[in-house]
Amino acid sequence: MECLPFGSWHITVKCVDVNYNTRRPLLETMVVAYILEQNTSIRLEGERLLVQRKKDTLRTLHIYKLKQLVLFGNISLTPAVITRLFRENIDTVFMSRAGRYMGRLQGQFSKNITLRHEQFARMMDAGYAVETARAIVAGKLANMRSVLMRIKRSRDEAALGKQVAGIKKIMGKVRQATDLDSLRGYEGSASAMYFEGFARGLLGNEVGFEKRVRRPPTDPVNALLSLGYTLLLNSVMNAVCMVGFDPYLGTLHAVEYGRPSLVLDLMEEWRPLVVDTLVLSVFNLKTLTLSDFKKGVDVDESEETRENGDSLDEKSAVTDELSREPALPVRLTDDGFRKFIVQFERKMNQKIRHRLTGQQLSYRDCIREQVRHFARVVRGEEKAYRPMVMR
Repeated sequence: MECLPFGSWHITVKCVDVNYNTRRPLLETMVVAYILEQNTSIRLEGERLLVQRKKDTLRTLHIYKLKQLVLFGNISLTPAVITRLFRENIDTVFMSRAGRYMGRLQGQFSKNITLRHEQFARMMDAGYAVETARAIVAGKLANMRSVLMRIKRSRDEAALGKQVAGIKKIMGKVRQATDLDSLRGYEGSASAMYFEGFARGLLGNEVGFEKRVRRPPTDPVNALLSLGYTLLLNSVMNAVCMVGFDPYLGTLHAVEYGRPSLVLDLMEEWRPLVVDTLVLSVFNLKTLTLSDFKKGVDVDESEETRENGDSLDEKSAVTDELSREPALPVRLTDDGFRKFIVQFERKMNQKIRHRLTGQQLSYRDCIREQVRHFARVVRGEEKAYRPMVMR
């Protein structure tokens, strides 16, 4: 991975996608650019995008290298830039300054209507829906148990035996489940056990983590988990749309207005593997410390929440990381935010063995391979979905 000088945060990722609807040549390495500089604008100059504040150019992005653009906070795009992003099919994501997902620019939608037709037919089949949700929950629980087992071995934490055994017992129930509500209940029970044990993986636990608190995060660990899950969701959303699925129709997560249920389904197995292990690492290695967090919010964040959050239907904000949260009592400083973005990209570029292909792939490429595998299952080319499980 290549990290450019402080403040630009252009992270190089390997590009293996062959289905991009674009005239640009596919390079071995393309860039995911995170732009955090506030009160800036991006304008087009030839084959480059210039990040500017007033007349000063802060960053230069080469369009032919750009795979994805992620913008945080008050950053504007000129009409010429928007047109070019559409033309080149560059996925452009908008986040709040605190890291809440706001939306994305998406060019021409995938023409793979046959896949979406098969997706709708499959998801309406109750038996198939339960079978798929069962595999998704089983994969997530297996990975949660593996994380706890690693903590148990490295910390000699005999007390974790209760949580490890409890999750294993629930895994047995998952295999026998015959309806979606039962599977959702088992997933919730296992997650509660998991985060009890997860706290023991934090050396000294000076960050004060006790349990998972989503809205609002009440401690540094929960703040990083929420941000990490949002970044992960963004990666899964990109893969789901690229393959040609409708991101809003899944199985485990009930269909609800504005909820990308399929994306949430397919990211479940990756939460422990990518985000949870990363959060343990950045605290235990002191990559981030308490000085990288602050209590309360800036004025602009409070105003943003009032403008965007008042009409939010609480029911639609159950588990998805896309929902607009109220102001965060604990949040990252600007420097801490940058540090975590870099660590997240390093994690996503870390190579592991993909079980289905046997290849050494980055986490980002493994996610795409799993989405493609799911597409083959939907089309009937493969029998059942097999989640990526940590050994």
